[in-house]
Amino acid sequence: MNEKLLLDLINLQKEIKNTEEYKDVLLKNSLLENSDEVKLLSYKKDMAIVEYEDTLKHYNKNSNEVLSAEKVMAKSIYELNNHKLVKEYNASFAKLNNVYEEINQELFSFYKGVKK
Repeated sequence: MNEKLLLDLINLQKEIKNTEEYKDVLLKNSLLENSDEVKLLSYKKDMAIVEYEDTLKHYNKNSNEVLSAEKVMAKSIYELNNHKLVKEYNASFAKLNNVYEEINQELFSFYKGVKK
């Protein structure tokens, strides 16, 4: 890799880190990591998934036991995904992905997806 390209990539990284979208994702991530509510919901989701997988090992996938465990798992995932902080983080992350997509389009607009 030549030196100019390396310097350009370092500068691009600095520019990305200075965007409001990047800074917002870092802030929202910090809020998530420090939220006891989100930690508890995440733990409940993880335990519900483990319980569902264990239940599948012992019962038919159409059994009442599996359907019940699946319902608990779905509810726990829904509760986590719909927590205010998680929704805010996901929205911020989507905005940052748009920045990355714009960069990708700019850098690789010459490439039309033709496989060699």
